[in-house]
Amino acid sequence: MSPLREFRSLTTRFEEDVQIEPLRRYYLIFEGANTERKYFQGIDNNRKELGINSQIELVILHKEGDISSFSHPIKLLELIEDKKKSLKRDGKFDKAIDRFVIVFDRDSYEKIEDYIEFVEKASGDNILTVTSPCFELWLILHVEDAVEKYIVANKDNLFENEKVSSSHTCASRLFSEISGSNPKSGSFFKKIKNRIDLAILQEKELEQDILRMAIDLGSNVGVLIEQMREDPRDVLVKDSSEF
Repeated sequence: MSPLREFRSLTTRFEEDVQIEPLRRYYLIFEGANTERKYFQGIDNNRKELGINSQIELVILHKEGDISSFSHPIKLLELIEDKKKSLKRDGKFDKAIDRFVIVFDRDSYEKIEDYIEFVEKASGDNILTVTSPCFELWLILHVEDAVEKYIVANKDNLFENEKVSSSHTCASRLFSEISGSNPKSGSFFKKIKNRIDLAILQEKELEQDILRMAIDLGSNVGVLIEQMREDPRDVLVKDSSEF
């Protein structure tokens, strides 16, 4: 099986050009081949502007070769577990620093019980970043008054998220119509990056608990971004004070 290829920013942080060893490192793997990856690459490329802490490193994991078509969450979990084994074998794994993030859509599962079973299995040693029904819901939250105007108004259709054309589901078409952007294009992030704080705020109006997303619309992408803005040193101080 082909190894995951790492795409990581240099550990040079901001204009000071100072080499900084990260205190937290996120390895991210995505269900989709384009939209989610380009979104988080956009976050990493604009980290100072978006308030991502300088002590945090993002490692985007690319699926290539015979694993390029792997998209189901079960396959993503297998790849993440293989990545952990590889890092440990090479002496590059640091339990105190490394975090492993699986970004996937709730509607990857047709049955509620299968979705819940996967969440309970995978969430122990990984961060599960979920959108219900799919990542385009998170993108819609970058639009002013998105919850009331677009999400609640289309709640049932969005939850089912059926294909409405050869290239769109209900959610992706809705985002394209209201934003004028194709979520699979390389340029959509530039149009919405200044609205990430709005998306984080509006996400709190929806379900953020990944188990309850089994039966409701929601997202916890904003939760992950807020974590990336935290100073890892504050967490280390908090943990040490508990002993």
